[in-house]
Amino acid sequence: RTGCGGGGSEAPRGFVTLNWRRVLESEEGLRAVPRVERGALPLHHLRLMHVQLSALRNGFIVARLLGRALVLPPTLCSCELGFFTRHVHEACRAPDHPTLPLPYLCPIDHYLSPAALADSPFAHRERGFLEGKRTAGAEQWRRQVVLPCPAGASCFDGSEGLALATGASEAELVRRLGRVDAPVLHFADIEAALGRFESSAKGAEWHEQAQELLDAYCCTTHPNFMKRGQTVPYILPHLPAAWPGRRRDDYFEPYRKALGALFEAAGDNETARAFRE
Repeated sequence: RTGCGGGGSEAPRGFVTLNWRRVLESEEGLRAVPRVERGALPLHHLRLMHVQLSALRNGFIVARLLGRALVLPPTLCSCELGFFTRHVHEACRAPDHPTLPLPYLCPIDHYLSPAALADSPFAHRERGFLEGKRTAGAEQWRRQVVLPCPAGASCFDGSEGLALATGASEAELVRRLGRVDAPVLHFADIEAALGRFESSAKGAEWHEQAQELLDAYCCTTHPNFMKRGQTVPYILPHLPAAWPGRRRDDYFEPYRKALGALFEAAGDNETARAFRE
């Protein structure tokens, strides 16, 4: 296994980092923290996690395709994780944490399974891995930015970074970036970086392997989640239509439908649609 972080190959070719500010600013109001009833589903938090985990899935996949390790991004939580039903109060904090700032930087075990992550095929490093290492002139930690280039446009590399066609195929991604010698590839827009796998079976398999890394939110009194011990699974959106061969996971389907209905009832049709597609 690789040192700190583990997962994946023993000798990654380098590292991948993500422009997390863009992810957090991709939708209006993602960091909002409204009050909720005790035991109710904190839909604002689940929406924030849904957006972040979709980008995280893509980061894991792109890094693996390039033989690199993903440096975990600074994922935010906008509701505290509870330990039992009604543990988290209306302000989305536990009663003994009244000054916890919201959103807060999520501990990894608040959204990922550390055991699954350690044994996964996705090489990774903890989010602080590069802090203090990228100093001026330090070739060992040189960073190359990867910028999205609109489909159909003429894409040219420049002083700001390497151009990658939006929605590139797996083969195009590897051909374009697989031999870049920069120790760190920083993706300005990770969700624009990969459009499809060459093999539909491979796409489905890697998506499911990423899903296995995710944990759940605790806890809710909502009846649709009683069979799961009142926990709400974090569920990745289906791979985009451009990624062929997606298949539905029967285990998650009832929870996917329940979350879609709850978001629709709350007037968030965009998030509802992501769960239903």
